[in-house]
Amino acid sequence: MRRSNIANTEKTDFNKIKISEHIEEVWKSIEKNIPIYFEKIINDGDELAVLKQNSSFKVQSSGPDIRKRLSDIFENGLYHYKKEEVKYKKFFSEESMHEFEDEDDPKSFKSALSTKVPVILKARNSKREMMYEWQERFATSKAADVYSIFFNLTDFMNEYIDETNPIEFGKFNDPKDLIKLFVLNEDDDYNVPGVIGMGIKSSVLFYLNSKYFLGANKNTLYGFYFLSDCAHFGLPSGSNEFIMINDLKEASNRRNNRNMLIDQNYWYPYDLFILYGLRTYRKLKELCAKYKYTLDDDNRFVHVNSFMSKIWDLKYDVIITMTGGDQEDAR
Repeated sequence: MRRSNIANTEKTDFNKIKISEHIEEVWKSIEKNIPIYFEKIINDGDELAVLKQNSSFKVQSSGPDIRKRLSDIFENGLYHYKKEEVKYKKFFSEESMHEFEDEDDPKSFKSALSTKVPVILKARNSKREMMYEWQERFATSKAADVYSIFFNLTDFMNEYIDETNPIEFGKFNDPKDLIKLFVLNEDDDYNVPGVIGMGIKSSVLFYLNSKYFLGANKNTLYGFYFLSDCAHFGLPSGSNEFIMINDLKEASNRRNNRNMLIDQNYWYPYDLFILYGLRTYRKLKELCAKYKYTLDDDNRFVHVNSFMSKIWDLKYDVIITMTGGDQEDAR
């Protein structure tokens, strides 16, 4: 998408990306590419992969070797997730939130949030040029607004989990099935414009419950960008929906002999994002089963994130070129 296109209500990409035909066209591309990237990832750095590309060698993949590779990928992803998960669960625990509520001190909450919650801490300490504006906005944001947003968010999460059957959730395959998630993007009760957006909110939800929530971060959105062939599928902006091109600063960038800034699409609708996440997980689970490796549904979105992380690694040089080197390894 393009920043300049967002305000154009008549031609904005958001009017099209939830149309059924468009969703199926995008998914057709993603579904086609998941097995391709899956094979690249399980053979990455494997000497067998080199031999397989030489037609004079007749080499067959070893089932146990592939299972070991899959275990390394997904267990390593789960290990790193668990290290971060404990920080979020401690801060947003029922006991901790009750203490903040009893104190009724938004400034104290915001201060603790900025030092103890990894996604906020990393954003505050980021050296990326694109984060300077956010850092200033966070510093000047009203503590009471930030305080309210996270209480509303955790209440929403608990209610959603209570009302949603986990088995049925795993089978959701239509945007209508995920309509309850729509409010996270649109409702003022869950937003501090320019400060607490879907990237931060989804990261908190992801680390509190990865069965239901996936982080809409650089990892996953760039992953979907490459899985969807970087195509625009006829969107008015002529750009891919999973990235955001900041063409509002085009003149300034040209004077400095720089390209337009590109990043993940911070405004991507979370209900649609989860739909693609669920479909991707089911496809990954199917591919892993061929090698008798089982993914567990309780951590479904950790596994999706691990897969996307490997796509990031494969495409790292391309991402650096797209963003003009304005990226950090932490994602």
